[in-house]
Amino acid sequence: MTKISVADLKPGMKLAKDVYLNDGNLLLLSGFVINPRYIRKLELFEIPFVFIEEGQDVPISEICEEKVYTEAFNTIKSVLTSVREGKDIDVPAIKNTVNEIVHKVINNESVFMQLTGIRDIDNYTFLHSVDVCIYSVITGKNLGLSQQELTELGIGAVLHDIGKCKVPLEILMKPGKLTEDEFHIMKLHTVYGHEIINNTWGLSKRISNIACQHHEKWDGTGYPLGLANYQIEKFSRIVTASDIYDALTADRVYRKRDLPHEAAEYIVGCSSTLIDPDVASVFIKNITVYPEGSIVILNSGEIGSVIEANKNMSIRPKVMIIARKEGPPILEPY
Repeated sequence: MTKISVADLKPGMKLAKDVYLNDGNLLLLSGFVINPRYIRKLELFEIPFVFIEEGQDVPISEICEEKVYTEAFNTIKSVLTSVREGKDIDVPAIKNTVNEIVHKVINNESVFMQLTGIRDIDNYTFLHSVDVCIYSVITGKNLGLSQQELTELGIGAVLHDIGKCKVPLEILMKPGKLTEDEFHIMKLHTVYGHEIINNTWGLSKRISNIACQHHEKWDGTGYPLGLANYQIEKFSRIVTASDIYDALTADRVYRKRDLPHEAAEYIVGCSSTLIDPDVASVFIKNITVYPEGSIVILNSGEIGSVIEANKNMSIRPKVMIIARKEGPPILEPY
């Protein structure tokens, strides 16, 4: 066991001791493999040093999903910024990014789940696009889509909001409720996205239809066309569920985020009204609300680490109790 400053930490190192905040709250568990996200968290909470296990570094290939996720974020940020400036979509860059995500999901669909949902308000649009892509590809895989179909679905998902590049920033980032006129302009992002993708060589009509239809609802109350049920293309129905779940679990300029289990319950409640019931069922069974390794607080006041997801009931994972918010420490986790 070696004491090392946070400034000298490298991805792949393994924690030898739990990391606590000054107020006694647990931040990271021993055994966690350091990745760039954990380093940023340690810096944010001004942790000066940690203890790592000697000779226990994990090969970088085992944490490369963080690299793929970061590259996906950078790609979509670059593409959306370019489109807002009147430039064309970098189709090869988007395809390469989505191919990486699809490849990872096919081999291990839970690989990204600890990365999704972590974003700040300023980068919401870009990270939302990446997260919706991941959720959509996982759902599509479990609906039996082929690898080629998953790639097309992923491209459509990552570009589903590209029409927002044509929406004025003062409306897009408004902290309060939109007026009727402003909401009408906001809704046009579906039409703008359809036009942008239709006018881009190398992107299919099915991809442009995702941009157009991702706000259509199962009961016909959506926009821009008021389509219902199977009038809405399957890929679009998948992206709709992913879009709603990810939006609910994000802090926005105008609302605080829901907890993952609250968003999952909303998806279940919207089944057969806003969301295709078959898609909703597969989504909830396969999107891990509480990924392995995440820290949770039970309503009993105990603190647990998720050790096993539950596909039959994603809001009820198996946890290892490691600490209490109040009272004596737990010497032997159970």
